[in-house]
Amino acid sequence: MGRTAAETAGWLLVLLALYVVLIGPVTPLEVAVGAAGALSAGIAARTVRRASGATPGGARYAARAARAWPGAVLAETWRLAVAAFGGRAHRGGLHTLRLPQGVGAGWATAMLSATPGTLVVDVDDSGERVVTVHRLGAGASAMERALGAEEVRG
Repeated sequence: MGRTAAETAGWLLVLLALYVVLIGPVTPLEVAVGAAGALSAGIAARTVRRASGATPGGARYAARAARAWPGAVLAETWRLAVAAFGGRAHRGGLHTLRLPQGVGAGWATAMLSATPGTLVVDVDDSGERVVTVHRLGAGASAMERALGAEEVRG
């Protein structure tokens, strides 16, 4: 199987699985409709990724980030709840981070944004591995530490 077919099949499987989980009764017609939609979306996703030239980048710290993610989600969900319902002002804001060599900006920004306390708002396209995030708290998040990201002081 070629890379094109493998990537499209990967999207098809992930999107179809998500569709089946989200629908009510799973009938053959629903699976057929979901498969058609997932295939179309998979082809579109591959086309957009290829046109953008995006790559996942290096996998350095990927396993460490995956292990840190569940704890980071729990901790940041708690911090978000306290900020939202505790009546205290949060000390968050925009921060510029540099990702270490070997960490792919594509997957690293997805991991950073997949936690409730951090959202990537910009990625420097110059190849410097610099990202701008909005962080809920004042200090570095667990995910930032797991990725080895360092704050750029400017």
